[in-house]
Amino acid sequence: MESMEAPSLQLVRVFVTVAQCRSFARAAGATGMTPSSISRLVKQLEEQLGVVLINRTTRTMSLTDVGQRYFAECSAAMNQLHTAYRNVREQQDLVHGLLKVSAPLAFGRMHVVPHLSAFMQAYPDIELDVVMTDRYVDIVGEGVSVAIRIGKMDDSALVARKLLNNRRVLAASPSYLARAGTPASLDELKRHECLVSTASHDGESWRLFGPDGECSFRPRGRLRADNGEAVHRFCLDGHGLAFHSAVAMANPLRTGELVQVLPGWTGRETGVYCVRPPQTPGPTARAFLAFLLARWQASPDLAPYVV
Repeated sequence: MESMEAPSLQLVRVFVTVAQCRSFARAAGATGMTPSSISRLVKQLEEQLGVVLINRTTRTMSLTDVGQRYFAECSAAMNQLHTAYRNVREQQDLVHGLLKVSAPLAFGRMHVVPHLSAFMQAYPDIELDVVMTDRYVDIVGEGVSVAIRIGKMDDSALVARKLLNNRRVLAASPSYLARAGTPASLDELKRHECLVSTASHDGESWRLFGPDGECSFRPRGRLRADNGEAVHRFCLDGHGLAFHSAVAMANPLRTGELVQVLPGWTGRETGVYCVRPPQTPGPTARAFLAFLLARWQASPDLAPYVV
């Protein structure tokens, strides 16, 4: 049995207008179309549905029984569409002003910045101030509306919402592993070049959790950096092993540019959080988070991590 294609919204809207006006001429005046165009579109709708919706005479018109039922359902649907449109417009009108957002360097470059152009197009009345840094940002003191943070949340004075599951993983490029070999145990890590992050104490002492419980490993290597962006780049370029955030490395891990090493040993489960001041978030901050989450849910890199 062939499926019938649903009538276009234009045909339904014209029919509803005719039924409301009870006249082809008045419907033409309401829509800015000619009476002949109105009549032709209604006829097209009837042919597509396979029913007569309007009884026509030279002087009058009236809805058939089928037409009355169809009009009742279509007019209710049109009202719902109008309400949805009005609600969206009202939300758009509320979403305006300055929004200051902070994010870690590597994660922000890969998973926040690429979506900001579309966000600005969707909300043309927003001014966006983006702070990308691996240092600790004083949210209240620096006037940050929304901060994206990776790791555990310690500041109880702020409100944190988990957006993505995350943990640190050991990773290296295929070129490095081909040259130096793939470690089969934690003991073998000692003979490998490790990429050290000096941005925090956690970077200089790797806390690994695996089948034997917790292990603390002090990495050694020729390259050190005070931000995750540099460590990420060193790792991609084949300079050694990194113990880095899985979500920050999600794309190269998915595409094979990086390979997870010793997958049985990872960092503690943490997450990517939205952190904000304690007061109720305004519509601009809420719109930003909803937009970002929707984009992440559609991303092959981050969709597996979305909470």
